[in-house]
Order: sequence, then C-alpha cells, then structure tokens
Amino acid sequence: MSEEKSLVGQVIDQSSGVLEKAYDDLAHPSAKSLGNTLSLVPRTIGVWLGKWEKWVINGEESICLTAQAVQEKAKNIPEEKLTEPEPYVAIPAVQQLSYCYDSEELRELYANLLVSSMNVDTKHYVYPSFVDIIKQLSPMDAKVLEAMKQEQSPIPVVTVRLNFKESKSYHELLIDYSIDLFQLFGDTSILSASLQNLDRLGIIKIRYDQVVKPDERYDVFYEDAEYKGLVASFQGKENTDITLSKGLIELTEFGKAFCKSCCED
Repeated sequence: MSEEKSLVGQVIDQSSGVLEKAYDDLAHPSAKSLGNTLSLVPRTIGVWLGKWEKWVINGEESICLTAQAVQEKAKNIPEEKLTEPEPYVAIPAVQQLSYCYDSEELRELYANLLVSSMNVDTKHYVYPSFVDIIKQLSPMDAKVLEAMKQEQSPIPVVTVRLNFKESKSYHELLIDYSIDLFQLFGDTSILSASLQNLDRLGIIKIRYDQVVKPDERYDVFYEDAEYKGLVASFQGKENTDITLSKGLIELTEFGKAFCKSCCED
C-alpha cells in the first residue's frame, strides 16, 4: 500500500505526477515534431498546418487544467482510500483530454472519472467504456445529464403527434419533449437530439410503455405554450387531430454508475 500511496502522491502533490508525465509524453513530442515540420514546408502549407499547432498548445492546457482539478478533488479522499488509477482508464482519459480543451463540462467529466478511479470506494463503479462514452458527448449532453441527476427521476416526457384520420398516419411535431429539461435549455430540437444520444449510449432510457405516477405530472404539458401553439396552428383543419403520447426518461443502472463515476463532485 505504501507503494500505491507513493504513486498517487505523485499525482496529487507534484505537477510531475502520473497525469503530468502522460501530458509530457503525449503533448510535448507532438509540439516539437510539428515545429520541425513547419520549418521544412512551403509557407502556405505551413500556415495551414499552423492551425494544428494551436490545437497541440490548447491540448496541453486542457491536460494541465484537468490535472489541477484532479489534484483539488483528490484532497477530499482520505489517504487510506487512495489507490493508483487503472491504466486502462487513466491513459485513454488523458489522451482524450486534448480534444475538449474548449469545454469545461467535458473536462469536468474526465476529472471526476479519474478521481473515481483513484478511490477504493468508487473505483468499482468505473467502466473502461466510460472514457469512450465521454468522447461521444457534447457539452450540451453533459449539461442535460447534470440536470437529470438533479431532477426527480424518472422525468415525464411526451411526443406530440399530428394525426391524419383518413390515411391513419401521423407526423411527430414534438419528439421526446421534456418540460423539466426544456425550461433549462429552451430548444426542443437540440434537447431532443441530446436525449436521444444519451439513450443511444445506454445512459438513459426513453420509454413510452410506462408513465410517471401520479398522472397529474403530465398536466403541465397541456398548459405549455409550445403545445398550445401547435394545437392552435392546426385547429379547424379537417380530418386531423393532435394527440400527446406520454412516457418517461430514467437513468439506467449503467447510467447511474456513469453518474456516480463522472458527475459526482
């Protein structure tokens, strides 16, 4: 255990720890190599490739910021609970950090994941696939997930349909519409896409075979301005009506483990 504490101490107490070493190995050779390359190519091509130099520099900054966040968060872990992070989690996480230098939300997820993998009480919640999942999230996805974690689960969701009576077909006007989350983000199409991405990744489940109890929780949809506007737009048109399909959004067990590992401060 003394060996483990020594390794973890390098991460927490010194800027030359495990994360910083990975940062040096990953970022600095790239910057040096790129600098040499730019000196050998024609000026126009050098300008084009120069954009990648900015990416390398920003990537270094992203790794440094995350290392600082890990250091700060790890201070809350009792010393006897500290353990060396598994390399199959830590190394790919550090590698991916250079791609999210402009997103504090995504950096926070990586930092939380790394800290969870360093705590004996939480590391069993950490799956190697969490690194790849964060890679597929947008900053909006991270905000939606944080909001879902704060809200009472499950969350009511509806899909609003325009039904064509003669053809017995329908057109979906609002898909996976959640007032609880819409009030926070204010764009139905972007929010719907974000929810569907989280569902695709197995973090949440959007389902219409169950509803939230009590049923009165859906009453707010009938009074919602977005819904009323759609009803008014098609009112009086023959052979059509608007219906509201009720469903719910809930975190999966896998999603709960993800939130425990990546969304807990």
